Order: sequence, then structure tokens, then C-alpha cells
Amino acid sequence: MAKDALLKIIEAEEEADTMVKRAKDEAKNLVNLAENKSKSRLEETILSAKKECERLRVQAQEDIKSELDDISNTSKERCKEIVDIPQVKFDAAKKILIERIVK
Repeated sequence: MAKDALLKIIEAEEEADTMVKRAKDEAKNLVNLAENKSKSRLEETILSAKKECERLRVQAQEDIKSELDDISNTSKERCKEIVDIPQVKFDAAKKILIERIVK
């Protein structure tokens, strides 16, 4: 009877050791799974952030280009106004100049 009890204790200890080993293995697997999931989510977040940065960069470039185009067009119009003096104003200025030279 004592021998049977001792055998049962030994079996119980072996079974407990096996259960502890399984629990440790399962815990390691869960940790590895969590790490992999975490890495995957981090990579997804980084990729998403890079895409958003690229989108914002392109948008900023388009906005700047649009503003520069507006400035360029305004400058062209002003230069044209300065260079393209209407004939009436040119004739009037010519007349005034001739009058001053003659005097």
C-alpha cells in the first residue's frame, strides 16, 4: 500500500512536471506569437505613416507649385503692362518729351 501510494506520488510529480513543461512551452509560444504580431503591426503602422508622409509631401509640392504659378502669372501680367504701353500713352509721352526738348 505504501508502495502504491509512493508510485502514485511519483506519477503525480511526473505529470506535474509534464504539465509545467507544457505550460512553459505554451507561454513561450504565446510570447513569440505576441512579438510577431507586435512586429507586424509596427511594420504596418510605419508603412502607413510613410504613405501618409508621401501623400502630404506631394500635396505640399502641388500647393507650392500652384502658388508659384500664380505668382509667375501675376508677374508676367505686370511686366506686360509695363512693357506694353498703349499707343495713346506713348504718343502723349513723346509729345511731352518733344515739347521739353523744343523749349
